[in-house]
Amino acid sequence: MARVKEDITERMKNSYKSLVRVKTLGWIVSACVVALVCRAFYLQLIRGSYYDKLAQDNCVRVIKIPAARGYIYDRNYTPLVINKPSYTLSLVPYYFDTNPDKQQAYNSIAGILGMDPAEISQKMEESKQPSEFNLTPVVIKRDLSEKELSLITEKKITIAGLFVTQEPKRWYENNSTASHVLGYTGEITADQMKIGRYAGLRRAGDIVGQGGIENVYDDILRGEDGAMYILTDAKGRQKEVINTIEPKTGKNLVLTIDYRLQKFAEKLMDRYNYNGVVLASDPRTGEILCMVSKPDYNLNNFSGNIDVKEWKKLIRNKANPLTNRAVQGLYSPGSIFKIAVGCGALNENVITSDDSFLCEGIYWIKTWPYKCWKRSGHGWVNFEHGVAQSCDIYFYKVGLKMKVELLNKYALMFGMGEKTGIDLPGEKAGIVPSREWKRKNDRTPWFPGNTVMMSIGQGYISGTPLQILDIVSSMANSGYVMTPHLMKVVTNDARRILRTYENKELLRLDVKPEVIDKMKDAMRIVVQSGRGTGGKSRVEGLGIAGKTGTVQNPQGENHAMFGAYAPLNNPEIALYILVEHGGGGGDVAAPLAGEIFEFYFKTMREK
Repeated sequence: MARVKEDITERMKNSYKSLVRVKTLGWIVSACVVALVCRAFYLQLIRGSYYDKLAQDNCVRVIKIPAARGYIYDRNYTPLVINKPSYTLSLVPYYFDTNPDKQQAYNSIAGILGMDPAEISQKMEESKQPSEFNLTPVVIKRDLSEKELSLITEKKITIAGLFVTQEPKRWYENNSTASHVLGYTGEITADQMKIGRYAGLRRAGDIVGQGGIENVYDDILRGEDGAMYILTDAKGRQKEVINTIEPKTGKNLVLTIDYRLQKFAEKLMDRYNYNGVVLASDPRTGEILCMVSKPDYNLNNFSGNIDVKEWKKLIRNKANPLTNRAVQGLYSPGSIFKIAVGCGALNENVITSDDSFLCEGIYWIKTWPYKCWKRSGHGWVNFEHGVAQSCDIYFYKVGLKMKVELLNKYALMFGMGEKTGIDLPGEKAGIVPSREWKRKNDRTPWFPGNTVMMSIGQGYISGTPLQILDIVSSMANSGYVMTPHLMKVVTNDARRILRTYENKELLRLDVKPEVIDKMKDAMRIVVQSGRGTGGKSRVEGLGIAGKTGTVQNPQGENHAMFGAYAPLNNPEIALYILVEHGGGGGDVAAPLAGEIFEFYFKTMREK
């Protein structure tokens, strides 16, 4: 009996031990299941997108297909900017990192391309992405030469990750013609990638407009890139093309520029080796017909990879060829500003057109002499004679009667000191001084001498050539100015018009019509009478009204200026010419205007 009890007790102990082991094993299994469930939850829901990207990157290569930019035409559909095929070298980081000696690979590539190995290495570092399977090509150099392309193709055998593609290259049909208007393209900068207008262009190497029309209308010209999805194996070898999204070419832009007039004006400046500006517009619409800024530069130097020596040459040139003088250069308006002064004086009844002032060649304010351009003097001068002969002393005395407050008022009324809003980057506003402005900026009071200098468009007042052209346009339009612009229409490849620039008024003068008529008549006498300063711009059979300007320049010879419009009835073209260090406006700028008017109304019309 005792033995039976011992057997039962022993069995119960063994059963209990087995139960404990089963329970322990159950807890362990349960813990493992819970751990697996948690891990699966973490991998699939929390980190799922990350691992999905790794999987995709490891088997699918996405190759961007760059979209061709839209063409740019002149107003008559003469092509100014087109595209040509070129070859681009990129490196694919994932495969390039497999090279046993990356530095040697950098050195080899740099030797072929004429680049610094550190520059290539920097581009790769700046383009690194979080994924360890980075298959996004990094652009190293565009527009490869035939020799570079051949040598790079040979290197594909020994260097992993080399990737050559064909891309559209910007081509400027006439090299430097209208260079400041058209602008150029280039790779997007780090700062630009932060700007909202470039949303979606987040990768280094993307091409955007960097100047001129290319920059302002980049969103129209740029188009939409396509993509090719290629299935690869674990070693990156291509298996098949999964899908292709075709790129969408950018829209075309038709400008207001007339290539014939633009080319003629540029050659005219080149003939005499002049630096300066030629501006022509249709005053009725504000359309810019030509915009010349000299010196200029060859746009095709920027269409691929600009040569370092060429770039240094441009930026070191003291004549600043990269500056668009028409909208970025600030000059004293000179005697063309007398249009605003004369209109203001008549409109405010400060003078009448019959009032005369004596010009003896020099005018004294206490012990300070202020000279007229004609050292012998003009004698007694009325309004008509004062404008026709551009008598400085006449306008000194008119300005002193107006005082700085009225000079400031009419300068602003005629558009000085405010940007015109033209569709070009970098436009400047200029300066219209006042008593307060001088006290704040110069920390001195306003003196009578400041008034006489401002009355002839010199001293502190400054503006862009485009603003000065607007003074002339205000007379051509009998009291108003249209907003200057360069874009005419946007089209597709079939020339279907998708968008048209809507002409709009920029300013309207608060000046009595009879005052404007008197100024226009005086400007007619400047050219047509044979006794005005602008007689050298005269064209047989064409009525022209204009105003000369000779601006003192502390850096050297005077600047020569001339502003005019034609024909007298219903003007079709307003013109402004600036020749830096040219001398007298009537002797230098006016004859150029005569040649341009003759070409526009006779040669172009005949064709």
